[in-house]
Amino acid sequence: MALIMSTMDTTATTTEKASADLEALHRECFACGVCNHSGLNLHFDVGADGVATAVWRPSPAFRSYPDRVHGGVIATLLDSAIVHALFERGVAGVTAELTIRYLQSVNVSDPVHVTGWVESNRHGVYLCCAEVHQAGLLAVRATAKFMAMPDASPDLSTNGFSTKPNP
Repeated sequence: MALIMSTMDTTATTTEKASADLEALHRECFACGVCNHSGLNLHFDVGADGVATAVWRPSPAFRSYPDRVHGGVIATLLDSAIVHALFERGVAGVTAELTIRYLQSVNVSDPVHVTGWVESNRHGVYLCCAEVHQAGLLAVRATAKFMAMPDASPDLSTNGFSTKPNP
């Protein structure tokens, strides 16, 4: 039992480090980058269940029609939540497909709660889901397919990922 616990602790620590490394390399991101002050400034927490959650307070700068958040910004919230759920698995994910169902408009005056999670992984394609809630109601839901970034490796000189060309 002690050997099993030790292995589990090491795996958890390795996953946490991989997640932290990915987030550090993602710091210029429009949605969640800590160094991008003109972006959405999202901060995600990932629970033990692997679900990434954030609360975002929209500003009028992100509206489309009066009092409504632009649908493209909502898509970015959903995409980013899934990316953070993948980070928790040590995966730098890129969007292959994002299908969004807008159930009601999201207003700029109330906080937005966004969640994202990974449903499964089939042949390197991660099937994922995300939701936006506002005022306790489901406003938007999405399903998505993500893939691991091919040959992604940290390149600290550019503060991001460098992709190695295939020969």
